[in-house]
Amino acid sequence: MIRMNLIAVAEKSTVGNVSQHLHVTNVADVERQHKKKYLTVALAAVLAVVAFSCYLSVNGVPAVLDGVLPESYLNLIGAKSSASTTSTASASPTAEEIALQEQAAAKARAAMSVKEIVGEIKPQALFNNKRTNYNNYLPLEKLSFQKTSLAQFLSFLNTAVPDDIGFSECVYQAPNYYYLRGVAMKASSQHTLMERLKAVSKQFQTPIASEAATEVAAFGQFSVPQVRLDAVRGFVPATEVGAEVKAFKSMASSNKVQLKGLEKPIIEDFGVYKRYAYNVTSTADFADLLNFLNAFSNSTIRMGVPKTDLKFAKKNLFTLMRVEMFVLR
Repeated sequence: MIRMNLIAVAEKSTVGNVSQHLHVTNVADVERQHKKKYLTVALAAVLAVVAFSCYLSVNGVPAVLDGVLPESYLNLIGAKSSASTTSTASASPTAEEIALQEQAAAKARAAMSVKEIVGEIKPQALFNNKRTNYNNYLPLEKLSFQKTSLAQFLSFLNTAVPDDIGFSECVYQAPNYYYLRGVAMKASSQHTLMERLKAVSKQFQTPIASEAATEVAAFGQFSVPQVRLDAVRGFVPATEVGAEVKAFKSMASSNKVQLKGLEKPIIEDFGVYKRYAYNVTSTADFADLLNFLNAFSNSTIRMGVPKTDLKFAKKNLFTLMRVEMFVLR
């Protein structure tokens, strides 16, 4: 009953309003509304295309769409089809295949001769580079430098040291480091020796506080006057080790120097070659030892002396040398 009354009242009010008001449609407003609708639809479409392209770029093209989308479009967005992804994955080797390839390469390397390995390294590329630093020398060049520089240093001492100076220790270590310790009878002799050492040294130092002292103590780097890098011309084959040691020992004996310690070498393996090291001792006097080392530096013996330590024990000279040679496997 209430609803019916409300409907009737509404009808009466509507009829009255129609008679009193006239509604006019604005064409410009209608056109603006249509344009807004079109822009909204177009923007939504663009956003959808962008979102779809991002999805394809990240996750790739689904198998359902393979061949449907143009390749130019896929290349533009950087997307890959499932077919290309599958072919790439199938082309890459498995872990087992990689392991088999590495084993085959290792077997091939082990079967190569020394000559083939040296040829593979292309030594001419190394020889074209100028090597002026001992640390950059090739192994045989280091032996050559050791072999010749030691004799030059001891020869310098033999001529430069005044007669009234005696040494308690003299150490020379590759490439050119030296240490001297002794005593002079006169301060002038000590001063003369220091000046001569400075003239042929780099980084010369002495712990002596006063020039008037008669103590002799100095260390530095000897400027080797004649650097020779061809004194050792080849590696020693394993079958010639005994003969090389015998030649070295025979040369010492012919210069009145008896050597001990050439029986059991310390062997280090470097792959292509091995280093044989001997701790050799001698009690020969300085003159005989110098004659032997001069003869050794000019010989064809394939050895080097990286360290020498001369000490006076009681009234005799005791010399300890580390002698090395490089032996082919």
